[in-house]
Amino acid sequence: MNNEHLPAVKSLIVRLQKGSLILPLNLMAELVKGGELSPSQHPGIEGWLHWRNRQIPLVSLESLCMLEEASGEGEGRCLILHTVSAVPGLPFLALRVQGSLNTLDILPDTLRDDHSGNVQRCPYVARQVRASHLLCFIPDLPAIEAVLAEILQLTGEQVAGSKEREGHQ
Repeated sequence: MNNEHLPAVKSLIVRLQKGSLILPLNLMAELVKGGELSPSQHPGIEGWLHWRNRQIPLVSLESLCMLEEASGEGEGRCLILHTVSAVPGLPFLALRVQGSLNTLDILPDTLRDDHSGNVQRCPYVARQVRASHLLCFIPDLPAIEAVLAEILQLTGEQVAGSKEREGHQ
């Protein structure tokens, strides 16, 4: 198969506390200031971010991967992403990010797999790659969304849109 004719994928490189993520640019809904969070009892969900009359789960990839406890109380910014799975009540999720966002056109030969320092593999990271000499993770969004859906079902924690329903009673 000839890769020369494949279009570049407009992508976003975002910095986390430890490492960087590569995401398709079309998943980005908005970059917002990290503000007050409603608490969550679950590892992996730092809390619930109030955004456009919805409660969005703020996910910490570091704590999902058990690399460390989420420690970002109110600092940094939150990247709101469209979800890729058709999970009812979960149209968006948020990630805590540091610094600015960079865009990159990714072609089939832009990314090189990099297994350095990848001692324990995180089930929520699809690939560890180098892009422009920067070590990046490609998150496994369907896996992250599946664990969020499971948490939402098990706990009845606030689902996106539950605030709206309360207002119509």
